[in-house]
Amino acid sequence: MKYFSDFIFSVRLLMLAALSAAVSVSVCADEKPQESQGTIDDLPTLQEMKDSLPDAQALMKSVDDPYDWIVLRGNRVLVTEPVYPRPDTLQKMATERSELENARGGTAEQRAARSQRKLELQNLKVILLEDRSQDYELPVTEVEQVIHFEELLLMRASQLMEAGETPTAYDLLNQVEKNFPGWPKAKPYFDALLLREAELKVQSGDSYGALALFDELASQNPEYPRLSEAMGKLVDQMITESVAEKNFQKARYLIGRLAKPYSGHAVVQKWQNQLQGQSASLLAQAQQKSAAGIHTEAARLADQANTIWRLTGNDRQAYNQAMSRHQVIKVAVRDFAGGQTVSPIALAPERRHHELTTIQLFEPVAADELTYFQSPFFELWDPRDLGREVLFTLRQTRAYWQTQPVITANQVADALSDQLNPDLASFNPRLASFVKSFSVKSPTQLQVTFTRVPLNLEALFRFPVMTIPEGNTQARHEAPRELLSKRFVLASEDETERSYVRSLPEPDGLIPTQYHVAEIVERKFPDRHTQLQAFNRGEVDVLPQLLPWEIDVFVAAGRATVQRYALPRSHVLVFNPLSPNVENPQIRRALSFGVDRENLLKKVILRDPDMKHGRISKAPWYSGSYANNPLVDPPRYDMYLSYLLRLAALEKLRIPEKQKFVAAAKAKALEGKQEWDEIIFRRDHADEITASASHIELPVLKMLVDPDEGAMLAAEQMAIRWNALGFRIELIPANTEGEPLTGSGWDFMYRRVTLLEPLLDLWSLMLTDDSFDVTRLASYPDWMRQELINLDYASSFLDAQQRLFLIHRHLAAQGFIVPLWELDEYMALQRTVKGFESRPLSLYHGAEKWVLTP
Repeated sequence: MKYFSDFIFSVRLLMLAALSAAVSVSVCADEKPQESQGTIDDLPTLQEMKDSLPDAQALMKSVDDPYDWIVLRGNRVLVTEPVYPRPDTLQKMATERSELENARGGTAEQRAARSQRKLELQNLKVILLEDRSQDYELPVTEVEQVIHFEELLLMRASQLMEAGETPTAYDLLNQVEKNFPGWPKAKPYFDALLLREAELKVQSGDSYGALALFDELASQNPEYPRLSEAMGKLVDQMITESVAEKNFQKARYLIGRLAKPYSGHAVVQKWQNQLQGQSASLLAQAQQKSAAGIHTEAARLADQANTIWRLTGNDRQAYNQAMSRHQVIKVAVRDFAGGQTVSPIALAPERRHHELTTIQLFEPVAADELTYFQSPFFELWDPRDLGREVLFTLRQTRAYWQTQPVITANQVADALSDQLNPDLASFNPRLASFVKSFSVKSPTQLQVTFTRVPLNLEALFRFPVMTIPEGNTQARHEAPRELLSKRFVLASEDETERSYVRSLPEPDGLIPTQYHVAEIVERKFPDRHTQLQAFNRGEVDVLPQLLPWEIDVFVAAGRATVQRYALPRSHVLVFNPLSPNVENPQIRRALSFGVDRENLLKKVILRDPDMKHGRISKAPWYSGSYANNPLVDPPRYDMYLSYLLRLAALEKLRIPEKQKFVAAAKAKALEGKQEWDEIIFRRDHADEITASASHIELPVLKMLVDPDEGAMLAAEQMAIRWNALGFRIELIPANTEGEPLTGSGWDFMYRRVTLLEPLLDLWSLMLTDDSFDVTRLASYPDWMRQELINLDYASSFLDAQQRLFLIHRHLAAQGFIVPLWELDEYMALQRTVKGFESRPLSLYHGAEKWVLTP
């Protein structure tokens, strides 16, 4: 060892009585004493050894060849091979010697053995590092202490902790634990390591990392010096920051973290008293507002009081009363309606806003193969004259929980008149083609006569009741309209929240369990992670849509209600009928054949090889719909055919240029009075003809994409494959801010749709708007236009179904709409939300009947 490089020391020195009467060493019987070459005073002192303690790297290298320090009287240190028993060698030897001395009785052999063992325990057997061939014995009385190699590791670990080198210290401590598991002498070092690591994390700003280490140490040794003080100081700082951010849930959580090991800690008492005081003050204000009939403010104050500190006992009862009277349900969303985007159609935020704020004369209530409608306004609608005439009878009362007003036949007639007036923006050409006349028979009866019998009257009358505001003196066709059939109205908004309240509040005086949701708040979140985080914390009550790979996780967790929508959502590619770039059917079909539906569905959309919550579709409507032609197969994936169709489409674009080249050559030949044979010319000049059109390329196709996470991922993968086939695709998220793309400003769009009634909704999908303007069908072939128009002239349901079957077959053959897949969709609600539809058709289906239990 380097500590003995300056001299040669032999334990034989200790065996010579002449050197020290106090030290005697017995040598093996066959070994004769030799002349010593040093004295005990030549040994280093303990302090010198500690000052020259090897570094961590050197100690770790010595793990396989360890050594111990034997501290002799006089504080001199002898370095030897590991001594036994270990650890705590001297203590264990003394304990064994005491037990032998107290032992009595036994046979003569047993007594002799005990005597022999007591003699052996008087000496400590050692092996010198510089002379491993001999075993020596040291009188235990001459040994002050034995410092094991593991204790040297602990010494160095302590120094490393002080210097902040905790990872290396941890490695040394782990080596000690490996050799002596659970050694009491090592435990304080592990505790010190946790405390030091926590202090370093506090200094680096990692508060939660430090708190986790404090927790670990508190669970092992809550009485460790400085722990309570350090942990309290950190938690106090974190709670202060949380309260400043109004994150009281986090503050309560931190108080609980500190109270678990130290329930009586001053910081715990301080913040409990402060938050409980604030909560009690707010609850008192809430009770005052409730007594004054200001229920919205009372619920807000009560919610704040419970947020600051969870209410119990009588306070909880007061909170429940305030919250039951004005129930607020919070919905997590990504975007609000009203922003200007490039999308030519209404996106999810606009559809959500329309559904929440508008009630139509007829609304869908259930769906399977067919869709079923009900009316909140009409009590009866009796067909007469074989369905050519219908007498609508309006309801004269409304249930207390309903939000629509009681309307008159005159108001419905005015709204119907606006639908039939071509001078107004509300003009509905399809409805106008059906309605022949209408008249008001009484304040509660409206008679409508049809030119032909509508197959689905309810779906045809899906429009809201608009009215001219009272006091407006403008001409009827110029006067602005006001929505009369309201569900909820937008009450307030800011950058992150929108509040919708009932258009007609529920009356006072009901028992608390009779009240329903009074306010729906949409909260905007920047990404999916923060949405899920807020839902798990209870900050929002509803997640409108679970991503496919989240569904089973939520179901397995069991912490929320996972509700499936009645119909799956169809993902389709819809082509712009006004874009000349996609008029060519070869382009549309090439794009369709270039989509690897199965792999995209398994790996990108669902992330599930079993496709549990989705399937490849063959139509833009639900696969179980009456409109589904059983003879049509889902589109297949064929890259080679896609490539050939792209070439065919390109060749079709180049033909006019080639014809111009040939025509110019013919004109030149005739001008020179040369003989002309076009067949021979095309044969002899084939390369020149081809080169004349080589500059013609397929146009860049602008693809709008529904701003859904799964849709965007799938569109990106499809674009990569199409570009590899020779297409040039420009992806444009449909929620991109800007002026709406009109006319031929876009070519096709990845859409997510749910066609409740294919008979009537197919038009709006193919025309990419809800105007039902027949002129927009001009880009479709004559036969296709006629087939779409003929849908409205079907004489029976069976006739309509057969016509839809034919259209379905032609859609698949010509690629007017390219189906991709359909996904089962789910929403998640907190278990406190009740009263929702068992199979909702949309997010806010039946929202006025939702109940939030406090």
